[in-house]
Amino acid sequence: MGKNGGAAQPGVDANLPRHRILHFVSTFEPKTDTKWLLQIARYLDPTRFQLTAACVYGGGPMAGRLAEWGVSTHNLEVPGNWDLRGVERARRLIEEVAPDVVHTHLLRADLMGGAAARWAEVPVVVSTAYAVGEYRRAFRRRADGLLDAACRLLPTHVLAVSKAVRRDCVGRLGFSPAQVRVIRTGIEPPPPMDANAIGRARSEFEIEPGDVWVLAVARLSYEKGIDDLIDAAAIVRRRVENVRFVVLGDGPQRPELEERIASQGLAGVVRLAGFRDDVWPYLAAADVFCLPSRMEGMPNALLEAMAAGRPIVATDVGGVPEAIESGLSGLLTRPGEPVELAAGLERLLTDAELACRLGRAARAAVDERFLARHVVARYGEWYESLILESRGGRSAEPHSRMVAGAED
Repeated sequence: MGKNGGAAQPGVDANLPRHRILHFVSTFEPKTDTKWLLQIARYLDPTRFQLTAACVYGGGPMAGRLAEWGVSTHNLEVPGNWDLRGVERARRLIEEVAPDVVHTHLLRADLMGGAAARWAEVPVVVSTAYAVGEYRRAFRRRADGLLDAACRLLPTHVLAVSKAVRRDCVGRLGFSPAQVRVIRTGIEPPPPMDANAIGRARSEFEIEPGDVWVLAVARLSYEKGIDDLIDAAAIVRRRVENVRFVVLGDGPQRPELEERIASQGLAGVVRLAGFRDDVWPYLAAADVFCLPSRMEGMPNALLEAMAAGRPIVATDVGGVPEAIESGLSGLLTRPGEPVELAAGLERLLTDAELACRLGRAARAAVDERFLARHVVARYGEWYESLILESRGGRSAEPHSRMVAGAED
C-alpha cells in the first residue's frame, strides 16, 4: 500500500488535538471528487482538522497536490475493480489513522471505504452523493440496484450536493431525512486571464476574429446530452453562420458523437477537443457556455463557467436551477429539446447586452453562494457536530441549522 506524506502546514501545532478526517476516493486523477477534495484540503481549518486521503487504485497527480496542503495520501493499490482485498487494506489504514470521520466519494470508495469503516466501527461514515437516479454512475450496470442497496447500508450520513440529490437519496434510496445534509459544492475563482492567454485559447481551435464560440465542458457520456448539443448546433449554424462549437472532455460516446457530427455536415463547426485539466483560459475566451445535460447534481463545469462570468445556456435538471435563475443569471431550457437549446444559444450569441448582464449575474451568484472557502467552512461545522453527537454530546451547531436535512 503506497503512501505519500503531507507536509505540516505553517503555524499548525503538531501536538494540538485535532479531529481526524479520512477521505476515500477511487483514484487520484483530476475529477469532480478529487478537485473538490483539494479545495477541502486548502480551506478546512488545519488547527481543528487533520486530513488523510486514500485512493482505491491507480494513483494520480492529485495526490501530490493534496500533499502540498499537508494531506497524507495513500494508495490501496487494489489489483481489480472489485477485489475484496481492498476492504481489508482500507480497514488497516483506518486502524492506523484512527479517524473520527470516514468520508467516501463515488462507487468503489463508497463500497470499500464504507465497508471497512463499518467493520472498524468508525462512528461517523459520510458518503457524498453527487448525482441523481440512474445518472449516479458513469456506466449503467444490471447490478445497479444491488449496488445502490449496498451503498445504502454503509454510511451513517449522506452529504448531498443539491436539494435535487437529497430528494433522490430520501425518496428513491430510502435514507431518512435526518441522515442527509445539503451542502452545495463550491468553486475557487479563476486566475486573471490576459489577452494573450485568451488569444492562444481561440487560436488553438482556429476560432477566427469575428467568429462566436460556444464552449461545453463535459464527459462524453450518455447523461451529458452532447448529442443534443450537436443537434442544436446544426440549427444555430443555419442562423449564425460564424458560430463554432468546442467540447472539452472525453468518454465512451466519442465514436458515436463524431459520427453524428459528420452525418450532419458539422465537421468544421463542432469539435470534440478532448480533456483539458485547466479549463480557465478556454472559459475566458468563449462567448457562451452551454450545459446540455439530461441530469446533474451540482455540476462543477457549471460553477466554473459562472465563476468565469460566462453567459450560460443550461438544461433545467437536477441542481442546475439551484445555481442558475433563468433570465437573471443564465437561460434554462428543457432537457432533450435541441430546438429550445438552439433558441437559447442563438439569443445569447446575438444579444451582447443580455449576454453581458447574465454573465455578470452568474459571477455575482458565485461570490454570494458558491465560494469554496465559505462552503468548506460549513463542512467543518458539520464534521464537528457529527463528531460531538457520536460522542454523546449535543450538536455544536445551532438547532436551526441541524434540523433534519438542513441545507446550506
